[in-house]
This record gives sequence, structure tokens and C-alpha cells, in this order.
Amino acid sequence: MNINFNQIIKVFTPFLILFLIAYLLTSILYIYLPKKPKINIEQVSYNVEYAKYKLYKNFQEKSVKQKIKPKKKIQAEYKLISNIILKAIYSTQSNGGWIIISENSSSKTYILSIGDTFKNYKLKLIYNNYVIFTKDNKEYKLAIKADNKKANYTIKNIENETPINNQITQSDNEFTIERKLINNYSQNISKIWKEINIQDYKIDGKLNGFKIRSIASKSIFHSLGLKKGDIIKKVNNIDLKSYSNAFSIYKKLNNTTNLNFTILRNNEEVELEYEIK
Repeated sequence: MNINFNQIIKVFTPFLILFLIAYLLTSILYIYLPKKPKINIEQVSYNVEYAKYKLYKNFQEKSVKQKIKPKKKIQAEYKLISNIILKAIYSTQSNGGWIIISENSSSKTYILSIGDTFKNYKLKLIYNNYVIFTKDNKEYKLAIKADNKKANYTIKNIENETPINNQITQSDNEFTIERKLINNYSQNISKIWKEINIQDYKIDGKLNGFKIRSIASKSIFHSLGLKKGDIIKKVNNIDLKSYSNAFSIYKKLNNTTNLNFTILRNNEEVELEYEIK
């Protein structure tokens, strides 16, 4: 077999030339380029807050059903007529005065005058045997029960009755009263209104005492130094500027041993002292 070396050299000559050129360029770059490149590496520290994360908990929370908020209970409206008892009425000729009521569920009593509010019910009018409350432009009538007639303390015209045995001693404006006489009247308030007739005394529309309109001449109250036209301003230094104050004094009579009345008589203040034995 004849091998043509000239033909082979002719074929590989271009490749040899390219290799030599590449080698030459590489040598030149090696000479001129730096042997150790200068590399500035910035050292940066990162403070990463550690947080413990539980993957299973996340999925668990998503699977929990949203709690349903309980609906607010609507408070039932207070029924005045069926929940309170009208215990007493003190009425005047102009449909004024005050009343005593109590709740069925409690023995506590309340005293109200015209314009006062109880459980959002406003006392509007007072008559001899019943009263009128209002709420939301509606009227509610509350009457004294038929079996509670003794509680009706409505003012009546004064009539002279059989004189009582006065158990009172007097020295000027100081009086001594027997306990049983006080108890007799405190337990029967209707008896009081038969012997004395009083009305509200107001200044600028505000209660400022009680005025005696009439008084039986042979009554206990006459024997205690009270007179027609007297204005009772204070009892035991308590200003009678509300019906509640007056009623609270009445309720404490059984345990009271001394009473001091401040009275306005003919534009002058008079003090009456009472000792209960």
C-alpha cells in the first residue's frame, strides 16, 4: 500500500498553524496577566432571628372550625303591672302627692312622687285609688287591690272624731310621749290622715317641706303643738326635700326615742322637741 505523505501533510497543515497561533496567544496572556488576582471579598454578617416553626401546628389550626359566637340574650321587658304592688297612695286635690310600691319578688318598698321613674316607667298621675305610669307614649294603670284597702292612705276631709286619751306631757315646746301612743299611729297611717291634712310645700317647683292645711282640734297632732298653716321643714335636722326622706323618718319611728321638728310658723322658725318613752 502506497502512503502519500505529502497529501497528509497538506491536510493537517492548517490545524497545526491554528494550534501554534493559539499557543502563542496563550503564552502572551500568561506573561502579561497577574499571577494572583486581587479579589476583595466583603464579609457580611447576617443576624437572622430564630423562630421555631411547627409545620404540623399550622395545618392543625387551619383544620379547627371557627367558633360561633353565642347570640346575645335579649332581656325581657319589665312588666310593671304584674311585678309591683301599689301599697299606699297619698293624693292631693290636684292629682299630686306620692305613692308607696313594692315588688312581688322583694319586701323592699319604694316611694315615688309625680315625675319619678321606676324601671323606666314614669309616674304621671295620682288619683284616689289608682295611679298612671307612662312608658314609650303608652299609659299603664296601677290600682290598689281590693284586699288591700287598709293600705289606701288617701287624704280625706277632716272630721272631728271621738277624742283620744292624750298620753302627752308638755313643757313649753318640749313634749314627752308614751311609746304605745306612737305605735298606735305608726301602725295605722290611715288614722293619721283623718286627723291632719298636709300638702306639698314647694319653692321654684321643688319640694321644700309639708304644709298643714287643717288639723283636728282634739287630735294628737294638736296636742303635740302643731297648728294649721305650719310648714314642717326638718325632722331631726333632715331637710324634707323629698318624699323618700319623709317616709324614711316614718319607718324609723318604732326605734326612735327623740324627735326634733323645725317648723316655719308666720315666717319664723320654731323648734318642737319630742321625747318618746
